[in-house]
Amino acid sequence: MVDAISMAGILAGAGALRRVVDDGSDIDAREQMCLCSYYGGLSLANAKLGAVHGFSGTLGGLLHAPHGAICAALLPHSWTINIGALEGRVAKDDPELAKRALARYVDVARAITGNPNATAQDGVAFLVDLVEHCSVPGLGSFGLKPSDFPSVIEKSKQSSSMKGNAVALNDAELAEMLRLAL
Repeated sequence: MVDAISMAGILAGAGALRRVVDDGSDIDAREQMCLCSYYGGLSLANAKLGAVHGFSGTLGGLLHAPHGAICAALLPHSWTINIGALEGRVAKDDPELAKRALARYVDVARAITGNPNATAQDGVAFLVDLVEHCSVPGLGSFGLKPSDFPSVIEKSKQSSSMKGNAVALNDAELAEMLRLAL
């Protein structure tokens, strides 16, 4: 059930966010974003989240930055790091987990791009472009520094959201995600 609700929200948001950013008076796009938000709320109330939200609480307290900006700055990089971990070390240790998780990334990539042949990397490219289109600032603009990474990682690893990530990421992978989001 959560997968179906989540996918409905993903589809609504992927098709409407650019339109809302470009024209705030686009009522249809705003309605689609309302549905995206609603479906997202239903989904997160019934499933675990992941690394983006695992970091967002810690970073929100440290940086006093908007939650949405933190999440948006991290999202494409979360995909990059998770996909890399799944294709690399996880595929060696637990190939079935890697296969299932990667298939979910492909499903979402196909939904957000509208391309039935999209790859997970196409999903990353879509998200990078969307974040740029929406003028989301990097986390460095809110004051995050590489010297903050060890503390942020240690605190964030304790969050229930981080424990819901597709795969347990190691400290080096988490630091790389933060570095990419600067």
